[in-house]
Amino acid sequence: MAGRLRYLICLFVLGAMTKARAEAPAAGVRHLSFTVFSAQPITGLMYRARMDAASSPIDFYPTARSPDYDYQGPASVCFWDGASGRIVAEVTVPLGITSALFLFAASGSVDGGARYQVRVLDDGLRSHAAGELRVLNYSGLNLSGTINRKRVMLPDGSALSPQVGRSADILLRAPFKDKSFQAYAETIPVGETGRALLILLPPYRPGALEVQSRLLLDAPAVTPQKMPGGK
Repeated sequence: MAGRLRYLICLFVLGAMTKARAEAPAAGVRHLSFTVFSAQPITGLMYRARMDAASSPIDFYPTARSPDYDYQGPASVCFWDGASGRIVAEVTVPLGITSALFLFAASGSVDGGARYQVRVLDDGLRSHAAGELRVLNYSGLNLSGTINRKRVMLPDGSALSPQVGRSADILLRAPFKDKSFQAYAETIPVGETGRALLILLPPYRPGALEVQSRLLLDAPAVTPQKMPGGK
């Protein structure tokens, strides 16, 4: 009797282990949500949420993040032109990022169509919290100035993420021939539970110092914290 019981227990444990292995995610598979944005219009891009899923279109909004998209697959996310089937962008998402913003920018062409460079930003609340302004300087200029009267330095290619509260008064200047000139000045409304992403881009005209900008505002939902005692 005891031997039969041990045999049944072994069968149960083996079955549980086999089921756990079958339900475990495959090695190297990434799970994330993402949004996209481009300073220039992009249409016709597609991707797959899973390797066995049908192709899905990607929508770009001119002044905001796109809708949320889910992804489950390899670390490199591929996007292709829906009309031609050409892969036009491939994004490798760093480990640890589960909520990303993909910033698209044209970087040339392939087979007569546009190809895109994609920057990956960690867009989770731990990286970009409510009440926070994130400034990305892609303008090609070294900028300095003030944000809410605090001195800041913003070399080309750098980023800042100051806590600003409900609004941010920004004044940035660019150097030219031992002087500095105003490159960007604006008051940004962040709101009580909102957050802001300011992207600084090269001036419209070569040689000019007034940078272009794109401002993305959102108020991400925050999961309520449980009170002690489970209330």
